[in-house]
Amino acid sequence: METKKKRKLKKSVVFKGISLVVAAISLLMFILLVRLDIFPLKYLIIAFVILLLIDCGLYFLMSRKNYKLRLSGTILSIVLVIFFSVAMHYQNATLSFFESIQFLNIQTENYYVVTSKMKSYDSIDDLADKRLVYVDDRKGVNKAVDDIDKQVKLTKNTVSDNSNLFNALFNEDCEAALIEQGEYKLYEEMNSNISSELKVISTITVHVEGENITKDVKITQEPFSVYVTGIDTYGELNTVSRSDVNMVITVNPTTHQILLTSIPRDYYVSIAGSTGLKDKLTHAGLKGVETSVKTIENLLEMDINYFLRINFTSLVEIIDAIGGVDVDNPFEFTADYEENNEHIYYVFPKGTNHLGGKQALAYVRERYGLREGDVARARHQQQVLSAVIEKMSTSTILTKYSQILGSIEGDFTTNLSLANITGFIEWQLDGMPSWTVESMVLTGSDASRKTASMPDLYSSVMIPDEEVVQEAIQKINDITGQV
Repeated sequence: METKKKRKLKKSVVFKGISLVVAAISLLMFILLVRLDIFPLKYLIIAFVILLLIDCGLYFLMSRKNYKLRLSGTILSIVLVIFFSVAMHYQNATLSFFESIQFLNIQTENYYVVTSKMKSYDSIDDLADKRLVYVDDRKGVNKAVDDIDKQVKLTKNTVSDNSNLFNALFNEDCEAALIEQGEYKLYEEMNSNISSELKVISTITVHVEGENITKDVKITQEPFSVYVTGIDTYGELNTVSRSDVNMVITVNPTTHQILLTSIPRDYYVSIAGSTGLKDKLTHAGLKGVETSVKTIENLLEMDINYFLRINFTSLVEIIDAIGGVDVDNPFEFTADYEENNEHIYYVFPKGTNHLGGKQALAYVRERYGLREGDVARARHQQQVLSAVIEKMSTSTILTKYSQILGSIEGDFTTNLSLANITGFIEWQLDGMPSWTVESMVLTGSDASRKTASMPDLYSSVMIPDEEVVQEAIQKINDITGQV
């Protein structure tokens, strides 16, 4: 008789223990919900009450002597554990994503030490007591010079621009030159003598802190603008590079309006901080994201509050994660997708095209095969961005959530604070406003001009259409409420 009672007591303890374990798991899930800091307080209270009722109900079922009630409680426990496990997986994926965002405005600059192929110099050590020239136009170059000084002693001279730097090399007024990697590649693309006559004997990498250009506002209450730039490098995200994508997103949280303003990369503009010749907008990125921001602020007569710097090669993973996107292509064209020095050619027929990741990247980067060149490319970028937003607004976001976050984890940097990001998500979840999205692309006329980056060479540029620029300024002012 006592043995039977002990067995019953033991079973009772086990069933109650199961209900307490489930309660502990639900408490852990609730703590993770709070840690996310994206849910309004009222939703957290509702979630807490629901979890509490579930835990109490489960404990009640598991405390009964009735076999059917305990069986129901056991089945419910299994279902809840599965549900809580899936929910915590999503929560951990979100936390991991937030933690991967790069908020420090540290930029990486790579410099080449270049010399003549006719010389026997193979390393920096071979330049002892030789002459080195460089353009003293950024903080990073001075750090690179200091690094060289630690390795070898040589004579250093500055020149006014890269044109004079290369002339000094070709005229043998120096034995070596120090030049930023992206600027060297610009000349290499335009001047065949660079590849045939010069060689890189060393690469020096330095890290510099970018200027704080944040203009903080209460983004759930006041209009704000974000500069989105997509870089053309497959390397580190923080590496200074030409900006293939230049888009300003202007948001009014009160009227629920969004304006996407795209600017062609070859727009011929005055680069902030420079005088004399104008340059392509894309070349501003070689001076750092803050230079791009200031240049666009001057062009559009506006304040840009924040920036978002994206490695657009992550676009491949994002679009593959959501199962591709559909875009309406107005004209048939062929695009060249380069990967590992191999070229893949995609044909995009007129009409609806379903794009996978690599196809989408080819679609947004192609310009040479398009009738309107850079302008058409900017429109394609907006098309794909809109298609991604539309696809992620469906149930796809739930079924592919972890894959989507994983695809962009660590692939962008911003000066938006985490508190701003989570606060905006919380505000959106609280009111669930519907947004009106408008887009425009600045246009102009193609021309050939000398640029500040390459003052001795002619480059293909786009001369801004001033009427379109003024129209963009007016639209931005309408969104922000400025007169």
